[in-house]
Amino acid sequence: MKRRAAVLGAGISGLVCAYELAKRGWEVSVLEASPRLGGKVRSELIEGQVVETGPDSFLTTKPQMLELVRELGLGGDVIGTGPDAGVSVLLGGKLTPMPVGLNLIAPTRLLPFALSPLFSLRAKLRMAAEPLVPARRDGADESLADFTRRRLGPEILERLVDPMLGGIYAGDAERLSVRSAFPQLLEMERKGGLARAMWLGGARRRACRDGVTTFMTLKGGLSRVIEALAAKLAPGSVLLDCPAQALRRSGACWETLTPRGPIEADAVVSALPAPALADVVEGLDPELAMRLREIPFVSTATSTLIYDAKDVARPPRGFGFLVPRGEGLTVTAATFSSSKFPARAMAGRVTVRAFTGGAGRERDPEGSITRLEERVRSDVGRVLGMEGATPLAMKTTRWVKANPQYEVGHSRRLERLTSCLKGHDNLVLAGASFGGVGLPDCVRSGRRAAELVFAGTRRNHDAVQSGLA
Repeated sequence: MKRRAAVLGAGISGLVCAYELAKRGWEVSVLEASPRLGGKVRSELIEGQVVETGPDSFLTTKPQMLELVRELGLGGDVIGTGPDAGVSVLLGGKLTPMPVGLNLIAPTRLLPFALSPLFSLRAKLRMAAEPLVPARRDGADESLADFTRRRLGPEILERLVDPMLGGIYAGDAERLSVRSAFPQLLEMERKGGLARAMWLGGARRRACRDGVTTFMTLKGGLSRVIEALAAKLAPGSVLLDCPAQALRRSGACWETLTPRGPIEADAVVSALPAPALADVVEGLDPELAMRLREIPFVSTATSTLIYDAKDVARPPRGFGFLVPRGEGLTVTAATFSSSKFPARAMAGRVTVRAFTGGAGRERDPEGSITRLEERVRSDVGRVLGMEGATPLAMKTTRWVKANPQYEVGHSRRLERLTSCLKGHDNLVLAGASFGGVGLPDCVRSGRRAAELVFAGTRRNHDAVQSGLA
């Protein structure tokens, strides 16, 4: 008899897990509370233009997403970024380019950094001395802000790290954990410093990246990956508008209670956000629910504005810009989609994706959408010098309490979660709440969850491993 698994959540982590289970012959039921698949992966067609309301691309330095795309037969439709690379920082109301070769917060090329107007001479000298700063040896968790001040100085934090965190990760550098959110920085520190590690690794990275850009996307939108995953599952496997309401044990099996009745399974994999899963397991294990609620989430919004190119006096250059908190804008960052991915841009159109909200700024995406869009139009017009231009179309998507924050102590919170899960055989947790927020991380988490389920059958007994994927 086929073994059965219930997968809670039809975002990319849940669908990847279901896909891996189905490949091994498991009978899978995917329960999704909303009327659509994909979670935050959502592609739409607006004014003839492909618009991503969630992530617009995936990082290829982590190979899991690109490998999945190729495995699903979509490799021929992958497109890379355009040649007009670079990101600017709004400084004193003006866009100032970030130095070429900056990777995370470490320079890989000396001359562009030395000549950059973004940083003062004092900050450059401070950063040049970074290899002389000893590595921290006490093993304590540290915020990204403290790490940056210690190794690079306060100006790098203010002009680079904080806007990067606020605009891209929706986080607060004073609270995010280096160990959990940016473990590669700790590894660089152990190897003699950030700059040294980046310089040594640069040639190796360039050598193995022929034909692959750092960020890539798909013709027709990233939702095609979601559709391809769903197509690999048996008909009727995915139940939309069918939220998991509670979990309970039924002998050796799990029962997931839903509006359509209970669903029995040998194993349950949850790819739900931690707060949503907390509601599901409250009656089963109040301590587990409490531990899940310890992971904080913040709200954001993404607004896509499509302009007629004739209305844009100064066509944007590069991939976008970041906004430090001190600039007083509602927009925290913006991507010039038509420049970033020109292969899928419409001629005669300029497309801008603006981001709002995040840690400490949640009132914007959680308030009036009309007022939010007014502020976004004003900010984008002000930064790009086109205050009078009216977009041909504008689409705003709010992600309320949808962005997990790996704050200082996150690894300890995961340890406590893992301890709780030891009392619940055959229950596995996956997704962005726990071990990585990017698409490659979510793919890895989904596959790891399936491996934890398979582990029990390889040991020839009924209980599969519980835990975090």
